[in-house]
Amino acid sequence: MNSPRHFAPFFACLVLVVGLNGSSALAHPHVWVTGASTLYFENDLLTKVGMRWQFDAFFSQVLTGDFDTNKDGQFDTDETEAMKAQVFTSLRDYGYFTHLRVNGTETIFDRVEKFSTTVDKGELVFIFDLILPEPLDLRSTKTQLSLYDPSIYVDIVLGGEKPLVMQGIDAGKCNWSFASGEDIANENGMLTPQVVKLSCG
Repeated sequence: MNSPRHFAPFFACLVLVVGLNGSSALAHPHVWVTGASTLYFENDLLTKVGMRWQFDAFFSQVLTGDFDTNKDGQFDTDETEAMKAQVFTSLRDYGYFTHLRVNGTETIFDRVEKFSTTVDKGELVFIFDLILPEPLDLRSTKTQLSLYDPSIYVDIVLGGEKPLVMQGIDAGKCNWSFASGEDIANENGMLTPQVVKLSCG
């Protein structure tokens, strides 16, 4: 399947994939993502947020059909770069659906590193690191990490056996728990997102 739709912004791409008009597309999710996150620390400061997104079977089949050009069931370097350029890069304007708030202020990620793709049990996986503009000291702060698409077109949650892990910091210095995202929902008029509350002492 050879189509220019992936050059469009990510949301327009998804509308074309599922064949819906814009109004119905925004009514409820049509793409589902199970995420896992790794928080990377250096000298007890948060430096980057690692992400692993596993897409649902249908959307995986569509993108695999478009970008797995040699039909080997995996993605080589050229195929991965094409998917990054035509699908992933457009998410930059949406913060890659990843929202880190410290004391109520959202942190804008500086750049993305180590983008790669793989296939897990027939489902497409994006793997990438979001680099902070400067290391963050999370001690004595109110810190929240949430994943969501404000348009509600993509449903993305942290899940699996290890939805969130921390590297580079001693066990017990930082803890996390799922919390209510009602304050975010009220601000954006959207479904209540999943929120991870971070507590670092």
